[in-house]
Amino acid sequence: MERWSIGNKWLVLGLAIALIYAREASPSSWLILIVLLYLALDLTALLLPKLAHRNALYGAMLIYCACCAVYVSPEFVLLLPPTTYEMAKGKSTLIVAAALLAVPLLFLKGTLAAVYAFIVIISLLNRHHVRRLLMRLSRQEEQLDKLRLTQDKLRKRLNDNEDFIRASEYTYKLEERNRLSQEIHDGVGHSMTGALIQMEAAKRVLHTDPPGAEKLLQNAIGIAQESIERIRQTLKNMKPPVEQLGIHRLKSAVEAFGNRSGLQTLVVHSGDLEKITPLYWKIIYDNVTEALTNTAKYSGATSVQVEVRVLGKWIQAVVTDNGRGQAKIVKGMGLIGMEERAAAVNGMVIADGTQGFKVTTLIPYAPPES
Repeated sequence: MERWSIGNKWLVLGLAIALIYAREASPSSWLILIVLLYLALDLTALLLPKLAHRNALYGAMLIYCACCAVYVSPEFVLLLPPTTYEMAKGKSTLIVAAALLAVPLLFLKGTLAAVYAFIVIISLLNRHHVRRLLMRLSRQEEQLDKLRLTQDKLRKRLNDNEDFIRASEYTYKLEERNRLSQEIHDGVGHSMTGALIQMEAAKRVLHTDPPGAEKLLQNAIGIAQESIERIRQTLKNMKPPVEQLGIHRLKSAVEAFGNRSGLQTLVVHSGDLEKITPLYWKIIYDNVTEALTNTAKYSGATSVQVEVRVLGKWIQAVVTDNGRGQAKIVKGMGLIGMEERAAAVNGMVIADGTQGFKVTTLIPYAPPES
């Protein structure tokens, strides 16, 4: 508001000086001193911290401008509108100020009257426009404060959720360890205890009853074999399938890429993923990562989709974005590296830039004989 006020008042002051020079060939020698004093008063009003003191100084400036208009040059009347509107804060005071500023029009004539009326109207419109801008700015600041408060709440909630997730993971690990220990104790522990009892009994009757001892040892062997099979089955149930590890790792990498780059990401898959060996998953993961990096650097896309499909004789991994594409594809180090990885297992890489950019990795089921 202060910058607007100074700019308008100084612009009007320059216009008044120009009119004085246009009317008088040799203006009064006091003109420079009067102008400097007005500027000093205006800057002083800007520096005053209290509104009441500023309004008092603006009132003194009004009297000063009126005296200069009467005793020095009538062009100084042009400074009355911007100075008067500076004191008008509310709608009612603005109307009163406009009515008071119409009084000098009764005494002004010719071009000066027209210029004065124009400045009154322009100052009023500028004042109204600036008040609207200030109100809008105030509302935006309030909204910004609310957004900051909401952001703080969300950050706190996110931290709480992260703490909850860590606590849940720790609790889950404890529960899983407790379940495994209980399962081993109830199943394998009891079986091995039974086998040990059978072997102790066989030891006692080994010399007196060899057939009975052999039977007891055979029972102990059977119990031990059953326990070993139970352990193997338990470990197998704990270990996730290879295809779940592969697709989960790929999804995690794509989601992390989307969070870093701001692109929308999607991962879809179909077919029997069990046919994808760990080596194939490694090639797919590396090629998809390289394609995503190229998308973020060069395509200008907003979204990218990753598809993993197991077809009749091929494993297909496709990375497609909605970027600008490229009619003629120039192979760089990234694309050449993708082709070399696929070629190591008799696969191939196909790049298409006609609609966005699409990179397809094709891998046959059977690994190379080498």
